[in-house]
Amino acid sequence: MKFPYYYRIKQFLNHYLGGLYKRADEHHIFLLGGSLAFSLFVCTIPLVLVIFFVLGIILEESYVRQQIVFFIDRIIPYSEYASFIKRIIFSRVSEIIAYKTLAGYVGVLGLLIAASGLFSTMRTALNTIFKGKGKKPSFAEKFKDFGIILLVLAFFLISTAILPTLEIIKDSAYKIEFLSFFRLSAVQKSLFSILAFLIIFLLFFALYYFLPHEKLSKRAAIISAFWGAILWEIAKQAFGYYITNLSSLGRIYGAYALIIVVAFWIYYSSLVFLLGAEIGQLYSERIRDISITGKSQP
Repeated sequence: MKFPYYYRIKQFLNHYLGGLYKRADEHHIFLLGGSLAFSLFVCTIPLVLVIFFVLGIILEESYVRQQIVFFIDRIIPYSEYASFIKRIIFSRVSEIIAYKTLAGYVGVLGLLIAASGLFSTMRTALNTIFKGKGKKPSFAEKFKDFGIILLVLAFFLISTAILPTLEIIKDSAYKIEFLSFFRLSAVQKSLFSILAFLIIFLLFFALYYFLPHEKLSKRAAIISAFWGAILWEIAKQAFGYYITNLSSLGRIYGAYALIIVVAFWIYYSSLVFLLGAEIGQLYSERIRDISITGKSQP
């Protein structure tokens, strides 16, 4: 007696789970993740300077502080370590805003140099995963990298506009009756979670679709971005649980625990980004095989 659904499920799991296990070894995904994480670290300082420059021009210092709180809470979703870095940054906010023009020039120049290395690393990793042929760097590629940098910054600026708007709606919900729906804390948390997920999804999609030399189909890029965002959220929750309940980093490393936490989180995020790309490539290969054999569904 045959069980077609059993074999389909088995084939599906073998293709994706087995494929991920095999590709992780073939593509040296942990090594690629380490390279990507290091490049992200290098970009951090000039990016912070640019953010201070932009916010210092268009916003008051008090509002800049609010956005710093949001930005840090998004990157470091663990209150103990987030509070530590906030204290360090807030002690220098006034000085940075006072010299925001110089900080902006230095930040933009540093970001262009650092981001060029970051996106070259990303492109190399994605070309390996998507089996794209490497090309010699050109002015067009550098210009493309700059466009992606602007795209990433645009996502940040959008988030600084949308999330304060949601805060206004939340505060107004207790004064305006037809906004009473937003008084529920569960709804508020869901809105912020959905918004954060969408931002990560769109950012991953843009990187998967535009960055590699090998053109990925939009559907495969969407699959990659969706699973990348899902895995990123799972990693965030799991790592947050570990830090909150199981970790003794604070007792071992003291104030330097923040650096350890951020390092692990950036490395995890890099691995998640690469795993999402692997899933998209496996999906593309499965679709191609199906189009040839016509025997199964993805």
